[in-house]
Amino acid sequence: MFGAPVNSGLTFTKVLGGISKTLNIANQVIPLYREAKPMINNAKTILSVLKDVNKPKQKQITNIKTEKKDTSTKTNTITTNSPSFFL
Repeated sequence: MFGAPVNSGLTFTKVLGGISKTLNIANQVIPLYREAKPMINNAKTILSVLKDVNKPKQKQITNIKTEKKDTSTKTNTITTNSPSFFL
């Protein structure tokens, strides 16, 4: 009905052909991945920075300890609305 049956057994030439095709694809994909990897990492970093920028502003509370002459410790709390930058 569909013609002569095709020999579907594994042969050395079929295995070599499959390995050759796989290696050709890998040789094309690996350099593309190496070029795109820094861009993907930078995109992740940019997204995390944008999430931090879009967060609602929070008040920063800074505790400053000062010592009196009688060796007791006094704590002053300063509240600011300014952003904090870390380098």
